[in-house]
Amino acid sequence: MSASTVAWRRSAACLTLAAFFLTVAGSGVGLAAQGAPAQKPESPIAINHDELKCVTTDIPPEVDAAVTPGPQYEKGYVYFRAAGSDDFYYAPMKGPADGLAGVLPRPLPETKAIDYYVKATDVQDLSKKTKDYSPPVVPGNACKVKGAVPGPEGAGLTIGLTKEGQNPVPPGFDKRDIKFVILFSGAVVTLAAALKGTSAAGGGGVSTGVIIAGGIVVAGGIAGGIAASHHSNTSTPTASPTPTNSPAPTPTPTSALHFVEADATWSGEGDVDIRILDSGGNSMGSVIAAGCSPTTQRTERVIINGALPNGTYRVMVNAKSCGPSTPSQIAVAVSATVDSTPKCTGVFLNAPTDGSAVQACTFQVP
Repeated sequence: MSASTVAWRRSAACLTLAAFFLTVAGSGVGLAAQGAPAQKPESPIAINHDELKCVTTDIPPEVDAAVTPGPQYEKGYVYFRAAGSDDFYYAPMKGPADGLAGVLPRPLPETKAIDYYVKATDVQDLSKKTKDYSPPVVPGNACKVKGAVPGPEGAGLTIGLTKEGQNPVPPGFDKRDIKFVILFSGAVVTLAAALKGTSAAGGGGVSTGVIIAGGIVVAGGIAGGIAASHHSNTSTPTASPTPTNSPAPTPTPTSALHFVEADATWSGEGDVDIRILDSGGNSMGSVIAAGCSPTTQRTERVIINGALPNGTYRVMVNAKSCGPSTPSQIAVAVSATVDSTPKCTGVFLNAPTDGSAVQACTFQVP
């Protein structure tokens, strides 16, 4: 074999090897691009918010906001933490789109400032957030803020965790203002139950598994205890004897304290919303939303904890699409309890994803 032939074969081999590595490298880039998760676009809704200039140690900070356009608004939250701490927590916002409000626990005197921002989600499950704000904490009533000083039992707030194993009490805030905690799993427990789960887990943070194993989850678990504590402080009205032949007086409607919960559970593509409506069609309670993802089994719930007039209430469900793979109907299991007494049991329905509302059941209070 001539020297020129050998040189030609070596050159050909080098070119083939180089082409191979270029092909593999190109394939790797393509695979990496294919494997990268698609980032959701930002919601087109607008959040109007007048930032808090300062907060006080005496009054729970109230964060107000308005979302436009209103018909596109779905849910809103205030994310907060003590300045310099690691983890954010959140408080659900209540009210109509043009008058939202979220209340935070009072900061402790040693907290120098708080960090917070408002986040809203639209009906397409796209979100928008404000910039971060860091108002200073001032002692006493030196800061003019909305609200009133809570009583000895605190403000009775519900706050949510943003990761598994998080301390149920936000560092730097007054735990007396917190009554319920939304775990990272979506389960709702009392603060006492969350702290018990933290202790059982070794003090490193709240353990969802320990709490559920202990049977102290609010959803179907502790409503009776809450109701009992309410009723223990509520005297039962007694009727005065009515003289013979005298017309009976018209009873005055009362609003006793109650704990009501309604749940909607589903899985797969699509989003389900659940609401409790009073006789006038007004939406009641605080919604703990689930949303489009993940597509595993999830539950959205409504909680009413407080004074509730006697009457008939409706549990309504509606579903909406989360993309082209969403079916035309979503199978939903619905349940409701009032003061630990089941009111809607074994309710299964198919909710159309065109957004139309379906009545799941009705219940009476008391």
